[in-house]
Amino acid sequence: MKITTAILTTFCLIMPFAAKAEEVLSGITAQGEADFEYNFLSSGKNAYPASSGALDEQYRFNSAQVILKKETQDLSFFARLMYMPIELTTPTGTTKSNFGTLDQLEIYYKIDPAWSVGFGRLCSTLGFESAMKVENILYGNTVAYQGIVPGYNEGARLKFNPGEWLAVTLSSYNRSAYNQFGDDLVSTKTTELSATGISGRFLWFAGYYAGKDASTTVTGSAVEKSTTNIWTTYKFSDDFSWSIYYDNRTQTPDGGTLTFAQSLSTQMGYTLGKHTLGVRYENILGAGELDGINGTVGAYYSGADKVEVWTVGDKYNLSEHLKLYLEFRQDNADQEVLTNSDGTSTDHLHLITLGAIAHF
Repeated sequence: MKITTAILTTFCLIMPFAAKAEEVLSGITAQGEADFEYNFLSSGKNAYPASSGALDEQYRFNSAQVILKKETQDLSFFARLMYMPIELTTPTGTTKSNFGTLDQLEIYYKIDPAWSVGFGRLCSTLGFESAMKVENILYGNTVAYQGIVPGYNEGARLKFNPGEWLAVTLSSYNRSAYNQFGDDLVSTKTTELSATGISGRFLWFAGYYAGKDASTTVTGSAVEKSTTNIWTTYKFSDDFSWSIYYDNRTQTPDGGTLTFAQSLSTQMGYTLGKHTLGVRYENILGAGELDGINGTVGAYYSGADKVEVWTVGDKYNLSEHLKLYLEFRQDNADQEVLTNSDGTSTDHLHLITLGAIAHF
C-alpha cells in the first residue's frame, strides 16, 4: 500500500497540468497479477537451468505486479510496479527479502494521432512473450525470454502508428539490461528499431537491438552486443493459434571473438471451454554460452551446444480473475551437463509445475 501510494504521488509531481490529486486519480486504469506455484524437479535440490529459480517440492510466491495507465488528450503514462521475493547471501547466511521496484515508467507526448515521442525506463519491444504472465498461453517462460531477450532500458522512444496494420518504434538508450528484471548499471549507447502489424488473422513482428557496454571484467574495454527478434502468429480461429519465433543474441568484446546464442521456438494454443491447452518446442543453439553472455554461473547450460525444451500445459479458467496451471517441461541437452536429484550427471531433466495466477 505504501509503495502504491508513492507511485501515485510521483504521478502528481510529474503532471504539472493537474491542480488537484483527485484529477490525477480520475481515469487511471489499473491492471495486476500475482502468481504462486509448486514444482516437482527431477534435479531435486540441485539447480534446474533457465527455470526462473524453481524450487523442488516447495511452495513459492513467484512474483506480483501492478500496472497503472493514464491517457490524456496529449499525454500517455504507463507505470509497472514489480514485486519479487529474492534470496540474498550475507555473512550471516542466506535470507529471503521482498523487493518492490518501479521497473517501468513510460511517458509519451502525442504529436498527432499517428506520432508520439516519449522517455523513461522503457520496456524493450523485443520478445514474443508478455511480461504479464496471465497473457501467455503457458505458465513457464522460454529460455530465450530469460537469457536472450532484452529487458528494461532508460532512454527515449519515437513511435509511429498509422493503424493496426503497422506500428514502428525507434528507441535510443543510455542504459540497458539483458533480462526482464534488474539493470546492469553500466552506461551504454544502444539503439532499438522494431515494427509490427496485423493483417486479418496474421500477426507479425521484427526487431533489432544493438549497442556497446562497458566491460564488467576488463576495465577500460567495451563489449559489442546485439539482439534480433522475429515472430509471427496465425489465428486459425478465435480458439486456435500457431506461433513461430526466433531470438538471437551476440556479444563481441574488444579484441575478442564473437559468441552467440539463438533460439527457435514454435507454439500452439487451443481453447476448449474453460481449458486452454498449449504445447511449445524450443531449440537453443549456443546454449552453453548463455552463462557467459549473461554474467551468471550455473544458471543455464554451461558445456552444452544444443538444448531442446518441450513444454505442454493446461491453463484452466477457474473464474474471471483466477487461472490454474498444470505444466510439464522436458529439457534435453547434447552433453551430460545437467544434474539429477542424486547428484549424477545427465543429459535430460524434467519439471512439473502446479501454478495459479490471480489477476484483475
